Amino acid sequence: MPTIVFLASLAIYLAKEFTTPLLYGIDGPYYYIQVSHLLTEGFLKYSDPPLSFYILAAFSVMLKDVVSGVKVGSAFITLLTVYPIFFLVKYITKSRISAFLSALTFSLSPLLVRMCFDLIKNSMGLFFLSLTILFCYLALEKRSIKYSLATSFFAILTGLTHILDFALAYGFLLLMFLLNIRNKSYLRYVLLPFTFSTILLALGFTVYWVMGGDPYKGISFIKELIYLEKISLPNIFTLNNVLTPLLIGFVGVLLYKHLPSDAGRKTILTLSVILILLNIPIIPKDFLWRFNLMSSILIPIIIGALIGFIGNSKGKLLVSLIIIGFFMPQFITAISMAKPSISLSEYYEMKQLVLKAPENSVFIVPNTKIRYWIETLTPNVVRSPKDIEIGYIPILVLEVERPTPPIAKPFFLGKYLKAYLLPMKR
Repeated sequence: MPTIVFLASLAIYLAKEFTTPLLYGIDGPYYYIQVSHLLTEGFLKYSDPPLSFYILAAFSVMLKDVVSGVKVGSAFITLLTVYPIFFLVKYITKSRISAFLSALTFSLSPLLVRMCFDLIKNSMGLFFLSLTILFCYLALEKRSIKYSLATSFFAILTGLTHILDFALAYGFLLLMFLLNIRNKSYLRYVLLPFTFSTILLALGFTVYWVMGGDPYKGISFIKELIYLEKISLPNIFTLNNVLTPLLIGFVGVLLYKHLPSDAGRKTILTLSVILILLNIPIIPKDFLWRFNLMSSILIPIIIGALIGFIGNSKGKLLVSLIIIGFFMPQFITAISMAKPSISLSEYYEMKQLVLKAPENSVFIVPNTKIRYWIETLTPNVVRSPKDIEIGYIPILVLEVERPTPPIAKPFFLGKYLKAYLLPMKR
């Protein structure tokens, strides 16, 4: 069952990925730069949690092309998440139909589409996050140190992939630890992965290359909440995005007691509470939209557990069809709207600009989006003139609508971009 879901969804995602030679999303070219630099120099160009880039580099080597490696590798690893979700729900509910629905709901999530095409590291981290949740449940259910060690291992892999996935894994382990603090027969199976995760988090703050400094984003979020920075009343669009996750989260909190096992009850309660916390509408908007995307892994598990309450197979099938009917139009809309951050004609114009430039040129590109794309064509790209060394020709690249800078000689004028020669450093 999960293999059917995996192969069908992988075919759909890859069909979309290869409708263009460009990489999708906000940071598409960033992954090309990182993987290319890793393959040629042996290390990442920019500090970041490293695991996803090593995985994408392996796919790039196998496919002999970095763009294909990033596209296939990211979709493949992300969609493997259907397996942990399927088996987690199957073990909790003892129902293959509920488990199948969970896997299918995950693969059809419009939130997952946005994450997979726009936030590649984040989506790849869902696989390790789901394995952390699965093996934590198994550690409690089977009372097995072996599964507890597996939980620790996958929690560490989650932390080495993406900070938001790790934050959710850490929050899950913390809540499970608190729920079992008075139950000594369960506590040690949660204590081990929680301890390892805490050690990794401490390393993330002190050893920069472990997580690329990402844990400090959590500090920024806490500061905004404490000082009420950027917090405002939610608009209709925000409320519409968080309404479904909040509803499912509250239903999970109300009904988790009806699940058959203690480990299953605690797992669903914890995931339901996290789902609610991630979608509180007053969370600052620059964080809320990313938190909301994490609902893509929580909603399918909770829905699958709730479907398990239905006694007969026909009832489960009917409810499953209703849920699929709800998600399918949103999935189709989301996947049809996914696109690269620039058009092909813009990319070809950048190529033309790079080819026209002298060999010892360095491109100054203030716009981050444009800078990453040009950097896929040449490594000689910086953010500001102060980053240029003596002896190189500075070429300032701007969008055509930007004002012409003083002391600059026109070098290139296109439909989307314009470039100017600046005085050389001496």
